Amino acid sequence: MNAEYLRWRSQFVRKRLQIVTAIAAVCILSFMVFALIGNKGDIPLKTDISLALDLTLEIVFIAVFLLLRSRFANNYVYPIFFIVPTLITLTMQINASSAGIIAPFFIPWVLVFVAQATLVPVCWHLHLAIQLFTFVNYFLISNYFGYSVSDIFGLSNHLTLGKLILPISLIFMFIGWICIMGDLSVYLYERLQQSEFIAKKELEEQKERSERLLLNVLPQSIADRLKLESDLIADNFQEVSVLFADIVGFTVLSSQIPPEEVVGFLNQIFSRFDRLAEQYGLEKIKTIGDAYMAVAGLPFAQDNHAQAAIEMAIAMQKELNLFNQECHQNLKIRIGISSGPVVAGVIGIKKFTYDLWGDTVNTASRMESHGIAGCIQVSESTYQYLRDRYHFEVRDRVVIKGKGEMTTYVLK
Repeated sequence: MNAEYLRWRSQFVRKRLQIVTAIAAVCILSFMVFALIGNKGDIPLKTDISLALDLTLEIVFIAVFLLLRSRFANNYVYPIFFIVPTLITLTMQINASSAGIIAPFFIPWVLVFVAQATLVPVCWHLHLAIQLFTFVNYFLISNYFGYSVSDIFGLSNHLTLGKLILPISLIFMFIGWICIMGDLSVYLYERLQQSEFIAKKELEEQKERSERLLLNVLPQSIADRLKLESDLIADNFQEVSVLFADIVGFTVLSSQIPPEEVVGFLNQIFSRFDRLAEQYGLEKIKTIGDAYMAVAGLPFAQDNHAQAAIEMAIAMQKELNLFNQECHQNLKIRIGISSGPVVAGVIGIKKFTYDLWGDTVNTASRMESHGIAGCIQVSESTYQYLRDRYHFEVRDRVVIKGKGEMTTYVLK
């Protein structure tokens, strides 16, 4: 059986046994009270020994109920499942046989077997074991009180209920069919329960895989909103730092090695960058070819967004140097960062993506494309955030496409 199903079944049995023991305790208590009231007449309903046995059984069930509610019961669920009903049938049969009743005390038997099948409808083999144990006990107890099997099944032996005369063999047939139907019902129920449990787990696993795939495309907060909202998702963020990185020389390298190695190298590099983004609190936006884009400061505001972006950029350089040593390559990375406001949102209905727009994004892209291989270039806005913490070198005014001449800074 499925291991997770077995764990679930154990917990299910434990919870249901709490109900069973509570009902049994109340039931036995009610019969004890009724017997005590009835014992005031000429013919007592119970002997002192019977009442003592019932009282002992009551105490046992209260103790079992408390045990089932403790953490110590986890390793004893199935033994308790076996002991609780057999104690009831055993005690009742001792009471009946000691009073000179040769017939099986079938009324509590039927109550126990039906209660098992309805309240704890799992482990059909355990149900069968309890039923067989009850029958064996009956013959052992009867033999103890001087009745042989031939006496029990003798043609003259019967149980009289008012004007109704029931042969003992008919009683056993009646109880036997109850056991067969109960066990079959439990067997079919458990098969259905197990298949439903496995189907539910598979559905949960598929949902989890879908969630992971969605989170590979979108930030957690955006994914949650997308599942709940049908409207367009678009947000303004006033203070973020956008990072663009491009692997210099990778295009030339990709034309010289097999496609599998190209994808393998790029996957290694970008996987390292993904781990850095998680470490420094940046949100990866996308990759385009051998270019990598991330942002600090969204979807949740971040006071040190510029510092997080520059620290990740430094770490990216170190990771690429480490990759070069391990794979015997000579790749360099060009990184550009700019800070300011952006618009972020989800676009498309197929293969949708979470993207950024605005002058800050364009400037960050230009910082990378007009940068120097192996260097980190930042815009004026990012420099203002970081100038007191990092040492930058001012470049000569650089002509930036679409921006004109700009003063840019290179981290030293």
